Amino acid sequence: MRVIVMLLFVFSTLAIAAQPSQRNGERIKIDTATLSLKNFADSISGSGDDFTRARKLLYWLSSNFDWLATDYQVRTVNEIMNRGGGNCFELAKVYVAMIKEAGIKYRSTQEINIHPVTPRRQVSAADLVKQRGNRYSVFGLQHNDHRWVEIYNARNNTWEPADPSMGVIGLNDWLKARVWFGERKTIDTAITNEMIVPFAIFVTDGKGQPGESRSKYYLVDKFDELYDHKLSGLPEWKDWTTAVNKLTDPAKNAFLGEENLHLHQDAIRRLADIYQSLKKAYLANN
Repeated sequence: MRVIVMLLFVFSTLAIAAQPSQRNGERIKIDTATLSLKNFADSISGSGDDFTRARKLLYWLSSNFDWLATDYQVRTVNEIMNRGGGNCFELAKVYVAMIKEAGIKYRSTQEINIHPVTPRRQVSAADLVKQRGNRYSVFGLQHNDHRWVEIYNARNNTWEPADPSMGVIGLNDWLKARVWFGERKTIDTAITNEMIVPFAIFVTDGKGQPGESRSKYYLVDKFDELYDHKLSGLPEWKDWTTAVNKLTDPAKNAFLGEENLHLHQDAIRRLADIYQSLKKAYLANN
């Protein structure tokens, strides 16, 4: 009992940090066999409104768990915690479990984003599509999928992004980590630099299926707002919004397993080129 109390004291101390630290150094070994996840989450989240508590939980998780490459193993929350990390889906899974225990309102999200061209990833994805179906076309030659969470912020009556893989929470921080033309500010810039820009974002239902599209909200409305609505005044902006809209249904259908997103490689490549053109045009005029 004394050991558990001491661990909870250490966890509470860690939760005080206002910003995430880099993922390095000693890790606290979590004994999940005796751990009450609710007590654990409450000890980290502490006091404050739900969004403040969600921020503490996210910063603790992002600082103490490693991002690990996908190996297609299905793990429980306890197994992920014992492992000390996981891929974006696994980190989001642990975060969701913690915020649920803390009584914080949330909804899960899934996205597909532009990546550097990687032929090896396309070969791997194509093989999985043949073996397991179109659901595995959410990653490929120049794109990859990603998972995070939205937290309800009662202060402004909005849903705000929270990404444990990147250690960011809140709309402005998320935008500057995911669509910003300048240097990305996240806990792991190696991951961020690989994820050049999202092009499809969906809220997921209770079965992990895509529902409401959030692409226009994040990638059009708030992207333009981030740059004081100067993007929408550029000729390239219409191309950008058209390209995002064009990929919304194919991306959703790929998550549903109803369409092979690899058949839309030309549209994905065009969107990647448009993003770079938009960036170049903005920087040239500002």
